[in-house]
Amino acid sequence: MILDDRSDSRLQVLVVDDDAEAAAAVGELVRLLGHEPLVANDGTRALEIARATPVDVALLDIEMPGMDGHEVARRLVLLRRQTVYMVAVTGRDSEADMVQSVTAGFIEHVVKPCTMQQLSKLLRRASDSLQRKRRPIESPQ
Repeated sequence: MILDDRSDSRLQVLVVDDDAEAAAAVGELVRLLGHEPLVANDGTRALEIARATPVDVALLDIEMPGMDGHEVARRLVLLRRQTVYMVAVTGRDSEADMVQSVTAGFIEHVVKPCTMQQLSKLLRRASDSLQRKRRPIESPQ
């Protein structure tokens, strides 16, 4: 069952969390909302996916062993060939954590657990933002 079947705005959503069950659950929510989940359980795999597949949205866990979500975000900024709507997904919600997320290139900072309603709204905002950024600029006549 797809809850939001808008094929014209189907997003490729990179879901990265070192907790495999959490990543799979969020990936399933993404699928139920009518989008394509691309799931990774570490930063290295996330970057491999992003190199091979156009990614519209990246939902990145911050606290991961090895390469944390902030480093993944910085590297996505460097390698992206298109705009990526990056979202920090974390259990940390202090003002300092939010500032660190913005500095790393995140557009949003979401505190876990993310509900289906939050995810739906977030993906709608991402779709709207990406459509505005990717719209061709028309020259005045």
